[in-house]
Amino acid sequence: MVFSPQQVKFEFLSYIKEFGGRPADWCVGCADDPARALFVRHAVDTERDIWLWKPTLSPAAARIVFRYLTEQLHVPAVAEETGRCIFLFRRGPVERPIRTPARTGKEVDHAAD
Repeated sequence: MVFSPQQVKFEFLSYIKEFGGRPADWCVGCADDPARALFVRHAVDTERDIWLWKPTLSPAAARIVFRYLTEQLHVPAVAEETGRCIFLFRRGPVERPIRTPARTGKEVDHAAD
């Protein structure tokens, strides 16, 4: 099944909304082989990262979505190649220690506990 630019825009915006983060936290690209682009070229982790791709009617249709995401929403572009598939991904959460002020005024690293 192939999707129109409007269908892809709607689904990608839904993903960004559902999984959170700013559009600038996500990456977008076009490719004829989106699995290779995602998992080989960009080393997206299939279990930890959030990702999806959609086949469009044509490379021109994919470029419409690509331009909308990069020019209007400022989603960073990771692949400038042409292709009829468009993909979107966001790296999994980066684990950061929780820092809270101690009674002495120093920060305490609770992740070290």
